[in-house]
Amino acid sequence: MKLRLKITAIMLFALVNLNAQETPSEPKGKISGKVYFNYHLDNTTGAEQKNAYELTRAYLGYNYTINEKFKATILFDAGKNSGGSAYTIFIKNAKLDYKANTWLTLTAGIYSTVQFKDQESFWGYRYLFKSLEDEYKFGTSADVGFMAAIKISEKLRMDLLSTNGEGYQNLQDSAGKTRFGGDLVYTPSKDWIFKAYFDTMEGIDVEDDTKVTTINNMALFAGYRLKDRFRFAAEYNLMHNGIDYKNPAQGRDLQGISLYSTYNINDKWDVFGRYDVLSSNKLEGETTDWHYDEDGNVSIVGCEFKPTKGVNTSVNYRLVDFKDPVKHNASLFYFNLEFYF
Repeated sequence: MKLRLKITAIMLFALVNLNAQETPSEPKGKISGKVYFNYHLDNTTGAEQKNAYELTRAYLGYNYTINEKFKATILFDAGKNSGGSAYTIFIKNAKLDYKANTWLTLTAGIYSTVQFKDQESFWGYRYLFKSLEDEYKFGTSADVGFMAAIKISEKLRMDLLSTNGEGYQNLQDSAGKTRFGGDLVYTPSKDWIFKAYFDTMEGIDVEDDTKVTTINNMALFAGYRLKDRFRFAAEYNLMHNGIDYKNPAQGRDLQGISLYSTYNINDKWDVFGRYDVLSSNKLEGETTDWHYDEDGNVSIVGCEFKPTKGVNTSVNYRLVDFKDPVKHNASLFYFNLEFYF
């Protein structure tokens, strides 16, 4: 409750003290687009679909700089969904950014959240595999609400957010509960980045609708970059009292560790590797962890080739080692393609 009051107070204070004077400038806009495509071979024992072509994501957006203070963005996201159709178009971003001054930017609408934005950028291969928190539903990549980006110093920034907590593909839950959170990002030099993130949201417990349960999310991240040649990062994530980021369940915890590294051979070629560990806790009276069927390790190794600006390609191998010995480990070879403008 104290965290919520603090975040709300800071946002209201910032809104009350906005400088409404606009600096004249010529409006300008830009169209953008991005597509994720892949072909993969599934060597998993017992797999029915041995190979497939997939277009997993297509984005189309428009950024419009109104003046030096205001910027509007809209981004459409076409991808797979659980509703039965191959592709459904969602609004991924529909936001207005207001640069109040040199240290404060306010955002309203549907915007990209900050929970794993820095991690995803450092990983650098979103087109072939999501960041850990996104892949395993610790959080959502975009949501509806307000955000305040605060530049504390040249090396330290803070982001505060208030959202509906359901993600950009869902409406506000019937209980009207809100997610509050924020992060601190410290970059002591151009080589290092450190981040701490926390959010919290109350909701109706999915296993007992007479109870209100609070989901808490915590993440720690550190990354090291050696010029433009090498980078390495590690992150730890904990979701407390949740089946996923929007479904509270008392006593159900999920933990994730992700390690990833890249070596740039030259401007066109690089090699990379990643290792994820996903685990859960054991509920009272149970003999196995509650997320046992999906817990395990994921290993990814591969290379990337960039033939030209706006086109990225990758050949990579993925091994999913499930904790449950009854399940066959998943073994897949991928060719991934990303093109954008």
